[in-house]
Amino acid sequence: MPKFLVVHTTMPTPMSLEDGAPLMKHIASNMTAEAYWVATWCQATADGKAVKMFCRWDAASIEAVKAAVAKLCPQLPVDGIYPLMTFDSGDFR
Repeated sequence: MPKFLVVHTTMPTPMSLEDGAPLMKHIASNMTAEAYWVATWCQATADGKAVKMFCRWDAASIEAVKAAVAKLCPQLPVDGIYPLMTFDSGDFR
């Protein structure tokens, strides 16, 4: 299944894990086979709050990701959705 990177700038201020937990639980429990949230990496402030989020989605298409994000987390601004390639250091040993 194709992989996609969804980039979000948190709003209106940086978000703690505790603040984001209800939204993440909502997304995780309402995904479909068409678009599946895999993981999120965050750019964090010194006090551990997310400023920017980089979310990996596996999906049938970029349109499926757009629809899922619009439905599941409309309160998070989307900076962009991009096709994703991943490399691990183990791939080069």
